[in-house]
Amino acid sequence: MLLPIAALLLTYALTALIAVLAAAVLWRPLSILLAELCGTEQRSRFWAVWSTVMMVATPMLFVSIRSIATSPTALVQGTITSALFGVLLALAGMGFAVWSRTPRASA
Repeated sequence: MLLPIAALLLTYALTALIAVLAAAVLWRPLSILLAELCGTEQRSRFWAVWSTVMMVATPMLFVSIRSIATSPTALVQGTITSALFGVLLALAGMGFAVWSRTPRASA
């Protein structure tokens, strides 16, 4: 059984690790894609940073909404589930935004 503060800190540490790893993996491809879509380096840099912040903030928000378990197994399972759902939601939002602004070839 974990102390509540230890459980909370472990929850945020696991979530930050998952979210930052996802953001780091996607940074370069996202920057290249946004440079093509945005037209200027300043715009693309802003949207790349904004997307990275959202990819970290969304999982943190989902983990913060859940109640913190003090059982180690329930804590890890709930944290990873919420963190991955948050990353998935952030990616879905970014994917929709990029998809809706991508020029399409006319038929």
